[in-house]
Amino acid sequence: MMTIKNEPLISVIVPIYHVEQYLRRCIDSIIGQTYKNLEIILVDDGSDDGCPDICDEYARKDNRIVVIHKENGGLSDARNKGIEIAKGDYIAFVDSDDYIHKDMYKILMDEILRSSSDISICTYKYVYDNKPDEPDISYNDDYPVEVMDGRQSQHRYYSGDIMLELTVAWNKLYKKDLFDGIRYPKGKIFEDEYTTYKVLYKSKKISFVNVPLYYYLQRSDSIIGEMNGQRDSKVVEAYLQRIGFYRSNNEEALWCKGIVHCLHMMSYFKSITYKADNDRDAICIYRNDFLKEISFYDSALKALTAREKFEITLYKISKHMYYKVWKLMKRK
Repeated sequence: MMTIKNEPLISVIVPIYHVEQYLRRCIDSIIGQTYKNLEIILVDDGSDDGCPDICDEYARKDNRIVVIHKENGGLSDARNKGIEIAKGDYIAFVDSDDYIHKDMYKILMDEILRSSSDISICTYKYVYDNKPDEPDISYNDDYPVEVMDGRQSQHRYYSGDIMLELTVAWNKLYKKDLFDGIRYPKGKIFEDEYTTYKVLYKSKKISFVNVPLYYYLQRSDSIIGEMNGQRDSKVVEAYLQRIGFYRSNNEEALWCKGIVHCLHMMSYFKSITYKADNDRDAICIYRNDFLKEISFYDSALKALTAREKFEITLYKISKHMYYKVWKLMKRK
């Protein structure tokens, strides 16, 4: 593998499954990075289309590429396999139907080295099937950068304006050792919701570079594209795990934000999926777990606003009554 003087090695992990139509574009965008000191780990997750052959073809052409062929285990398992063999001091992820700006890793690494950050993050741009590829715009060095620590990143998540940027795995460059003791949960959808916040929380410094360097393909046949509200509501399980994480780390203010966010999202999923009298929805399925979490950290409820305390109390009394009031508040 080629070594570039003074450039830390980045291991780029690409989980691959049934993306023959998009894979070459994805790999080409990584090979073509202006930051050259890359280990490109292509994880063929048991794909039975042309993806395995494409991976091997590229490995023959570029000695920076490492290919893993494995039985199908899902996105989390594929990422974890890549993490286990990665040799880089830094790790990045690219989903195999997406592609990236030619300067993505140069800009993210420059910011890490400039600010001594543990993680650098960029924004993204939606791209669509049957549309021309996005041209790479040149960015000078005066792009906006926001610096935060791990705890601040959790508060920024609940501010809402960069929630997706702080959740997904693929728009970031991480110090590899942040993943010590952390892996993606096998068999879960919304695996990033279970994982990214833990990595961010461990970080002493995070740089958010406000330029769109990641091209996020919108496909109707993708896992998320096929979601309906019933499956979407399964993300509540991840929200509850996150709330428990805050409790275990004595993060009272974050726990309160997590509780209110979770309650509102349960109501939202109910509103897009089920009739108000249907008990098989998010606001009902996760009710016991939600109430149990509140009982574990009841002392933290004092930090809620008067309105938030009212919401929690009403939900304790009656989930149906709470949902009706929530709908009325949303209309105002």
